[in-house]
Amino acid sequence: MKRIFTTLMIAGALMLNSNETQAQCYSAVQLDGVDDYLYSPFADYTFNTFTMEMWINSADYTPNEHYISLYQNSYIVLGGWGTGGVFDGWASGLNPVAIVTAASNTPTTGTWHHVAYVYDGTNQIFYVDGVAVVTTAVTGAVAANATFASGLVIGARYTQATQFSNTSFEDIRIWNVARTSAELNANMSSNLTGSESGLVAYYRFEDGQGSNTVTDLTGNGNTLTMNNMDPATDWISGPFGVAQSTDVQNSCGPITWIDGNTYSSDTNSVTYTYLGGSAAGCDSIVTLDLTINSAAQSTDVQTACDSYTWIDGNIYTANNNTAVYTMLGGAANGCDSIVTLDLTVNVAAQSTDIQTACDSYTWIDGITYTATTNTETYLVPGGAANGCDSTVTLDLVINTVDPTVTTSTFDLTANETGAQYQWVDCDNNFAPISGETSQTFTATANGSYAVIVTGANGCSDTSTCVVIATISVDETSLESGIVLAPNPTNGEFSISTLNYSGEVRIEVLDVTGKLIFSSTENLGPNSSANIDLSGAANGVYIVNVSDMNEVHSMRVVKK
Repeated sequence: MKRIFTTLMIAGALMLNSNETQAQCYSAVQLDGVDDYLYSPFADYTFNTFTMEMWINSADYTPNEHYISLYQNSYIVLGGWGTGGVFDGWASGLNPVAIVTAASNTPTTGTWHHVAYVYDGTNQIFYVDGVAVVTTAVTGAVAANATFASGLVIGARYTQATQFSNTSFEDIRIWNVARTSAELNANMSSNLTGSESGLVAYYRFEDGQGSNTVTDLTGNGNTLTMNNMDPATDWISGPFGVAQSTDVQNSCGPITWIDGNTYSSDTNSVTYTYLGGSAAGCDSIVTLDLTINSAAQSTDVQTACDSYTWIDGNIYTANNNTAVYTMLGGAANGCDSIVTLDLTVNVAAQSTDIQTACDSYTWIDGITYTATTNTETYLVPGGAANGCDSTVTLDLVINTVDPTVTTSTFDLTANETGAQYQWVDCDNNFAPISGETSQTFTATANGSYAVIVTGANGCSDTSTCVVIATISVDETSLESGIVLAPNPTNGEFSISTLNYSGEVRIEVLDVTGKLIFSSTENLGPNSSANIDLSGAANGVYIVNVSDMNEVHSMRVVKK
């Protein structure tokens, strides 16, 4: 039986799936062998290879009949040439031109048979009921000729006047490609769509009683016209008049089918027959193709920090592997999808950063702190080992030391007690003064002094420089009678001598040794050299007075 994979509407009420096609009892035509034939002008096609196939039923298989006679651009014939149903295929341009079945392949009369004639470019092959009964190697090619211009004739010679066939026809297919044995057997009992590649004409003979044409279902327009036939009587029920359909069902559980039975497992062999149930009044046979699908099972593995809101809308704050959610119809097969939650809840990390610093401390938040604190926090996103945030609290102690100095005449005393002390010479790039590690330092020469104080808390600081300018530091100047006044000064001062006479070089240097003033002057008991440091910064400066024999150094303080 032909498998018609369509869907039926039974008695106007039963609908199975979609894409419905009404079947008919009339699916063949009967030719009388006297003058009946079917004709189409047919279009020009190139048949480098070809396949002609049909279902036929004859009471006698009269010799010299023509079944398919194509005389349009090419000349190809499928006929019956021998007594008792010996089939013949014939194509112009091939050598040998014809292929004939053996007597042993004689089909049974009064019974429907499938016959196919194939040329694949190398061989001509004849199939009867899906079996290749003869294969003949050939040379040449199918001839194309514009004089072949009589169209397509079914049931007679292309001249439409002789070799008529007393035969019933059903399901004729003409291809300009070679169909394989597998393709023939897979589809000879099944309806085609008409859009298959290489299919140039396709006649299912379902136009029915009253019609005098047979539709070409390829859409190529090669419609057949009935000649010398009676549309009221020559349409007959072919081998496929009974409507056949398949009810394809996919279910997520047992179903009760149209036969009243309940099916809970896959099946594709159960059938149900509606007597006279097709639209044309023929029986309708429905085959159940049932697939029972199962609900999908899956696990949603999640890791979260502190809490997690799941697809069920609930907020979970602890590990959970028992929560279940069903998504109705959520599986790929249309069944429910059952999801189990596998949740790990991690907690954010908390830590304290304990720090001790002198005077100030710049923390990870970029802020510099100058006082003790234990309330500042900083959030490191994702900084914990488990991937959660890390919150750090600062526990900071700021230590200090008092670097101030009290001055009494030439005594300098650090105000921080119980500390370590190192007095330094500011004028000598803060070089430590050897042996001066007491809290009090007594200056023995004019200069600028400071103390480095290291407290018991480990912090260290340096005091500001203290200037001592009232101690004579150059005995030579006294001997030579060189005097610098006033000292300290606002910037202007003079250098004179009591008993020296002659030319001197005067240079003024800052505490780093940089020369900021120089001049050559003549000094005598009654003359002096005036120096102006008004433009210089306040501080301690060294004044060198030299002649060819000696240098006299003095300190001057500018305020």
